[in-house]
Order: sequence, then structure tokens, then C-alpha cells
Amino acid sequence: MSKRFEIKVPIPLNRLQVVESWLMLHAYQFKTHHPDRYVNSLYLDSPNLSRYEENLSGITQRRKTRIRWYGELAHPENSKLEFKYRRGGKGSKDIYPIDIDWSKHKSWRNILNHCRQQLPINAQVYWECESIPVLISRYKRRYLISADGNIRATFDDNMQCFDQRYSDQVNVHSGKTLGDYVLLEIKTNAEHESDLSKLIATCPLRPSRHSKYVNGIRQLMWF
Repeated sequence: MSKRFEIKVPIPLNRLQVVESWLMLHAYQFKTHHPDRYVNSLYLDSPNLSRYEENLSGITQRRKTRIRWYGELAHPENSKLEFKYRRGGKGSKDIYPIDIDWSKHKSWRNILNHCRQQLPINAQVYWECESIPVLISRYKRRYLISADGNIRATFDDNMQCFDQRYSDQVNVHSGKTLGDYVLLEIKTNAEHESDLSKLIATCPLRPSRHSKYVNGIRQLMWF
């Protein structure tokens, strides 16, 4: 697994144009890297939401489990199970392609059992600790990359979450917004950490901790 640094900058809508201009006019010469697309992620956790609690506590070594696919929310294609690790400020992922067919498997129990059977034994063991579907996160992502290809940036907007906690049936119709803001994520491999630091030093807004999973649970619990 390659290690990478990831910086997040929540942007109020009234500051979005300023941040976009800063990035596009920077000496690193950012340009479009990939067509815009919707990103969907099913987050899984333990029955007592231990991964959620780890994030709130600021534990430096933690793991997140999710299934990700792109495009249509209700029709997953080319989906992947991801174990996302964070240790001492650096992140990495283990990724396993899986097939989800919601037309055949109507309940979460059957869907996840079908997914589990496609995995190698070691991934099945890891997954047992986080097998409860909690929420689906959905947002539209815009992709940029620096001219030298070393730094990647994304803008996420129209962020929503769909509660999966209280029914075995998949919920892709009743969602809640995560708020009126855009999230900038800037990422690079560990060997280019100094370049990332130089870029962030000129950012017009201050980076901060941010988790779509944590914010999604807060929206579902408190609003």
C-alpha cells in the first residue's frame, strides 16, 4: 500500500470562488484530471459505532470500512470494498473489487453476504468487525491535478447521506444534506509531502479535520 497525505478544507459557499481562483492560478498549474462524477459510499461499522467513536476521539491509528461506486446511486457498477487506514497523518487503502446486484439481493443481509463470498479469507476476517450498514454518502466530485502530476485536488459538493440503520432494506430515496458548503481535498504521495506543505501554506482558508461519515451520522442523529 502506498502512503499518502490528505488535507481537507471545508469551504463556505461565499468563499468558493476565492479558493477556486487560488488553486487554478497557482504556480503548480492545476488542470482538470477527470470528468465530474457522483461518488457513492456505503459506510459500515460495528454495532456500537466504534469507528465513528475513534474518529471523534482523534485516535491517530484508525480504520474505515466502506463500499464505493460511481454514477447512479441505485445501480452500483464496478463497486469496491475499501479498508481505509490512517496512521500518524498518513493514509492508505486496501481495495477489493466486488459485485453488487440489488435486483437479485433486496436486503442488506443478502447483499453483504453476497459481497463477502467474493472476498479472500483475510478480507473476510477484517470485515467481520465492521459489518453493519450505517449510511450511504453521495456527492458530486470535480477532479484536478498539478502539471507535474504529483498533487491531486477534488471539490465535493451536493453532499448527502442516506440512513441505513433501522431497516434491512436499502434506502436510496430519503436523504439529508450535509450542509451548504464545498469540501476541497488535496492529496499527494508521501514523497511529495514538502510540495503539499508549500501549497497549503498559501491557501486562503485553513485546513481542518473533516469526515463525511462523521458529519453524516451527526446529521442523522441531531437534525
